[in-house]
Amino acid sequence: MARIYVGRHVYGLAAVAFGIITLVWHDFNNWQQIRALGNVPHREILVYIAAAIEIFGGVAIQWRRTARAGAFVLGCIYLIFALLWVPRIAAEPGVFDRWGNFFEQFSLVSGALIVYASFDLRHPARSAKVARIGYFSFGICVVSFTLEQLFYLSGTADFVPKGKPALSSDEEWWAYMRRED
Repeated sequence: MARIYVGRHVYGLAAVAFGIITLVWHDFNNWQQIRALGNVPHREILVYIAAAIEIFGGVAIQWRRTARAGAFVLGCIYLIFALLWVPRIAAEPGVFDRWGNFFEQFSLVSGALIVYASFDLRHPARSAKVARIGYFSFGICVVSFTLEQLFYLSGTADFVPKGKPALSSDEEWWAYMRRED
């Protein structure tokens, strides 16, 4: 029986969506991936190349025969995006936002490693090792995400909808949930 890798499909479709958004906006400065390069000439060419790679890789991941190639190209582009944060980390090592942005991109590299390893049927020992590296790397990224939430607690708290009462116990929460509007 063939295993269905739903995660790889979601990962690939997210890459396609990012590629399309990048094309529509004509810039990926919202994700700040190439800000480290400064104002490079013909920046829009880099935008279109990155979008094409994300779309190609995301589509390729959808089929078993091309999943490894898709994971490889996505892993490469996301690794470049992650490494572009290193100069900003070096310039301001005490600003956790730089680290958080690095780990955000690196989590995508970790996903690519896991997908890549999942489809290496010829070398099971090597693919298990690569997958383990991907899982471990993603775990480090999750720790970074948690730390970012702690360091920027006031910013995170702003995402909580206003107007909900502060509930100090489970009983209060359940009473609030059972109330009649």
